Amino acid sequence: MPHSKRVPIETDINIVIQLTTYLGYGVLTVLGYARDWISLFMGYTQSPPKGYAPITRDFEEFFRRRLYGRIIDCFNRPITGPAAGSIKCLKRGMPIHGECHLPDDVQDTLLSDKEFSKDQYHECLNLSSYNYLGFGQPGHKLCEQNVLHTLNTYGTSTTCSPLYGGSTDLHRKLEETVANFLNVEDAMVFGMGWGVNATAIPALVGKGSLIISDSINHNSIVTGARASGAKIKTFQHDDMDELERIVRRSIIEGQPRTHRPWKKILIVVEGVYSMEGEVCDLAGVVEIKKKYKCYLYLDEAHSIGAVGKTGRGACEYAGVDTRDIDIMMGTFTKSFGAIGGYIAGRKELIEAVKQICASQMFSAGLSPPCVSQVISAFTVIDSEEGKKRINQLHENSDLMRKELNDAGLYVVGDYGSAVIPMLICQPGKIAYTARLLYERGIAVVVVGFPAVPILFSRIRFCVSANHTKEQIMDAVRKIKEVAHITHLYYHRKLLG
Repeated sequence: MPHSKRVPIETDINIVIQLTTYLGYGVLTVLGYARDWISLFMGYTQSPPKGYAPITRDFEEFFRRRLYGRIIDCFNRPITGPAAGSIKCLKRGMPIHGECHLPDDVQDTLLSDKEFSKDQYHECLNLSSYNYLGFGQPGHKLCEQNVLHTLNTYGTSTTCSPLYGGSTDLHRKLEETVANFLNVEDAMVFGMGWGVNATAIPALVGKGSLIISDSINHNSIVTGARASGAKIKTFQHDDMDELERIVRRSIIEGQPRTHRPWKKILIVVEGVYSMEGEVCDLAGVVEIKKKYKCYLYLDEAHSIGAVGKTGRGACEYAGVDTRDIDIMMGTFTKSFGAIGGYIAGRKELIEAVKQICASQMFSAGLSPPCVSQVISAFTVIDSEEGKKRINQLHENSDLMRKELNDAGLYVVGDYGSAVIPMLICQPGKIAYTARLLYERGIAVVVVGFPAVPILFSRIRFCVSANHTKEQIMDAVRKIKEVAHITHLYYHRKLLG
């Protein structure tokens, strides 16, 4: 699918919304400091125990108490049962001093290990979980059968790191399955999705190397890049012209001070950006990578299994040969109903990384039942049932995106992506919108500063193949109703 160039949100959303958003944060900050001064004057301020330093301090501590703490009921909602197409959210009280507690009867039921009654939870349509192909929902005959058989055969854990005995024949089968699915030579699996980027990147580059990273890449990429010791430069999100300028200038100037050539230049991008729902311009990145002989690292956490006609991710979506990508990374948490992740590429590269990657030495291997779940999911994806699931996912996400866009709501991202962010902007609307949707039986993720830029707080809808068209349309109707109350029609009205 050809890549469509998007107008940056900063230049697209009207100045009135931007000013009122800044004003909202300003009012909350001033009132927060005023309350702190009053508390200090009245002697209500709590101090850490004598001899102990505070866990958080300065603005970080203020932000946690006076901004995040006021709306903490919109986050970290405890659920009971599986995170399937619908979820059961346990009822909680409103925030008090930055904490949100379960009622006494819910706590008693939790401690007694009894079934929760219907008045103790609120059943919601789940538009918050990464359950793109529906494998997170129990009951699939093949997956359940294989997982239970593996549990009885291999147990729950390898209890050892992969390099020192924690890799079984089942793990090797999964690595071969991943490599075949991506049409590359080899792959290696990790026990934790976040840990793939955090430990694989330092194994690929180090001092004397250069990482050129998209400005909104995931925290795990940022962590891995910082841990590598390599020089890091960023380019504006999805801006191929700036990427090429940085690559060309870096080659000409070389390393700082010495101006020696870089040992390696590694470009790092994501297939689908998790906070934007956008598919990267992979064809453009590959063109630059080939032109200047750089290496390319592609994070497919949100695209593998969910993007492309057969679920083969951003490469299939963009019409790019997977062998043009030096390191392909993905996770098993989003489309496969499990945990962990992988990197894939040339055999000699994968073998080298296995010997020096920290997670292969210092953390246990992927749990065998999860390995079996992922292998089973790959089997289903390559079957007729898998094609139906992928088609259903695309139909659901495209339908929801179109309906919200046509209504005048500010939706970002691309068709074909299961992540559908919708802008809220003003801080007062974050909790209000989330609470109104929750009351109407819609569980969503709301995201504000500092996870996203201060002007662009948003709701992030995550659609699943398990959702029906009727559920999607009912959700759209309720979202429109809430948007009318909270004034979110930024494409139709000056103030929403």
